[in-house]
Amino acid sequence: MIERRQTARRRVCLGGRIRIAAFLPEIDCVVRDVSLGGARIGVPVEATLTDCFDLFIPCRNETRRAFVTWRTGATIGIGFAETRAASEPAALARRLADSEAEVTRLRAALLGGNDLAPAGVH
Repeated sequence: MIERRQTARRRVCLGGRIRIAAFLPEIDCVVRDVSLGGARIGVPVEATLTDCFDLFIPCRNETRRAFVTWRTGATIGIGFAETRAASEPAALARRLADSEAEVTRLRAALLGGNDLAPAGVH
């Protein structure tokens, strides 16, 4: 068998949801064999997919734009339109805000035990 993947794959078993359009119901799927460039997913045999859709993985809070590369029954090979998660900027902003809040809390705790400390935290 010829290996066509450009990046290494990792075996996973994650629940996912396929979002085709805002007005259509989501399709549940199982995400398998993930790599930076794509994944293998399992969908119900009767599921009708467009060539391009959004794949949402709830446990990772990650949405990826995907396109169908092959299909065999209920198993579909997908490629990712981009190598970064669509939710990454929001996740990074949330982590940064959490970190800044933690720094502020720790600074206040440190300064609260010191009589020479200024009245407020800057």
